Amino acid sequence: MPAILRKLSTDMLPQGLDDRQRFLRFSELFEHFSDTAELDPAPGVPFRAAMNSIHVGTTMLGRCDGTFTAIRRERRQVLKTNDDRYCLARNTGDRDGVLVHRGREFSLRPGSITLLKLDEPFVSADGAQAKRFTNVHLPPLTLRSMVPGVDEMVGRELEPGGALSLAMDYADLLLSHPAAVEQAGFAIASHMLDLAAVGLGARGDIALAARRGGVRAVRLRAVLTILEQRFTEPDFSAQKLAEAAGLSERYVNELLFEAGASFTARLTERRLHKAAERLAHGEGRISDIAFECGFNDLSYFNRCFRRRFGLTPTAARGR
Repeated sequence: MPAILRKLSTDMLPQGLDDRQRFLRFSELFEHFSDTAELDPAPGVPFRAAMNSIHVGTTMLGRCDGTFTAIRRERRQVLKTNDDRYCLARNTGDRDGVLVHRGREFSLRPGSITLLKLDEPFVSADGAQAKRFTNVHLPPLTLRSMVPGVDEMVGRELEPGGALSLAMDYADLLLSHPAAVEQAGFAIASHMLDLAAVGLGARGDIALAARRGGVRAVRLRAVLTILEQRFTEPDFSAQKLAEAAGLSERYVNELLFEAGASFTARLTERRLHKAAERLAHGEGRISDIAFECGFNDLSYFNRCFRRRFGLTPTAARGR
C-alpha cells in the first residue's frame, strides 16, 4: 500500500508578510493540508507552525508544533470531512493541556495520551503560547472489532506507558524517518493498529496476535533506522547492528528476513543506491564514492553496481 507524505510549515510562506498575513495564509493552506481543526494564534509572539503527516490507507500519523493557544474541531469540519476515525493524541509539549470532548473537560499532562472521535467536535484551549503533539488516526470498524469497549475510553486522559506509549513512540520514529515508510506502508499501518489495540485493552487471541506483531514491528523499525544511519561504515555487520539495537544477532536476522531481505542484501542495496545517487550528481572519483559508501573493494563494487543497475559506474555518472 503506497504511503503519502505531507509537510506544511510557516517556513514555506512567502517572504515579506506581516504576522497576521502569515497566519491567514497558513490557515488557508492548513485547510487543504488537513481539514481536521482550526488554530488560534498566540498573542504577542511571532506565529510559527510546522506539521508533517504520513497517510497509509485510512491510517494517518501526524505531528504538529507551533505558537497557537487553541486547536478546535468545529461542527463544520465534522460535516465537511465525514471522518469517523479514532484519533490517538499525545501531548509532547512541556505543560498540561486542557481538552473538551463529548461534554467533558479534562487535563492532558505532558506525555499523556487521549482518544478522540473525529465525528464529534473537540477543543484544546489552555492559554499556553505553544503546543506540540503527535496524533494517530485509526479506522473505526477495525479498532472496535479488536477492542469492543473502546468508545468508553474516548474523551479522557490515558496514562502514559505500555503499548500506547510504544505506539506513539513508533509514530514519532516514523515521522522522523518518512522515507522508510514508503517501503512497508501496509505493514506499518497494521502494526500501528496492533499496538493501539493492545494499549486500549484488546483481550484474548486478538491481544496475543497484536502484541506479537506490534512489538516486532517496532523492533524492526529500530533495526532499519540504525542500518540507515550506519550503512556507510566499511566494517558494519549484522553483529554490530544487533549490539546497537540491544538484540541478538539471530533475532535481528529473523526480523530482516521476515521483512523481505537479509542483512547483507539490505546493506548492499543501500550502499549501491547511495553510490548511484552520488554518481548521478557527478560527485568525486568513483573509487572515493565506493569507499565513502561502505565498499572496501573497488572491483567488488563495480561488479555489484553493474549487476544491480545494468551499467558500469562510469556510464552512470551524470545520468
